Amino acid sequence: MKHLIIALALGAFLASPARAQKPTAEQLAAFFDTVVFGAEYLKSGSKVIQKWTGPVRIQVAAMGGKMIDKGDGKRELKLNKRVPDRTHVDVIRKHLKTLLKISKVKVENAKKLGKQPNFFIKFVPRIAMHAPFLVPGADPKLLKKMAQAGVCYFLTAAKGGRIVWATIVVNIELPLRDIDSCLLEEMTQTLGLPNDSDLVKPSVFNNRSQPTALNRTDVILLRALYDPRLHPGMAREPAMKVARQVIGELDAKLK
Repeated sequence: MKHLIIALALGAFLASPARAQKPTAEQLAAFFDTVVFGAEYLKSGSKVIQKWTGPVRIQVAAMGGKMIDKGDGKRELKLNKRVPDRTHVDVIRKHLKTLLKISKVKVENAKKLGKQPNFFIKFVPRIAMHAPFLVPGADPKLLKKMAQAGVCYFLTAAKGGRIVWATIVVNIELPLRDIDSCLLEEMTQTLGLPNDSDLVKPSVFNNRSQPTALNRTDVILLRALYDPRLHPGMAREPAMKVARQVIGELDAKLK
């Protein structure tokens, strides 16, 4: 694949949270429990806090493709490498600035430092979204399940609660508005809030909405996760005790 390494100079940028009905601190804590310790596709969610502690190094790749007749009624998918679309890259930059500003996660330029990327965003045709090479080592059955909706999905890996890599796969054939929304959702979730729930509303974690900016609830949940009092690997019960305190402080502070 042709790759594009993104390096960001973080400024004082933060997308204005969308207007939303204000939940109580108790509801926010319940939302936190749901999105941090739940799981959309796996049988069970994480039993511990998972978050990035080191810098992310972004790599964006893109592919096009079509089915080719091979004769005898057989068809084969032919993929070709592409330079990532500039509008897609711009959307990634926009959301990264927001997410990294809130979480305080650092970003590095993999190419300049001679290091391997650890955060991959791959744009591919819908028909190829389940391809095993997109996420090496992942369960092919899981990839097929996640790719079935034909929008986008993500996978992360963690050691001791510390996230070490993330991969997002996006349907390159989607309209830009849909790509904008799904990238915001998946990029937010790869930071350690992996679950979706219709109970969390309005929110980027709610599949019935398609926001292109985080709202107050989303900001509080992400800030709470990256509060230094919540350590990677912290078990659910003690973590929720701390999270309730942190969320209460954030709820009182943020308008």
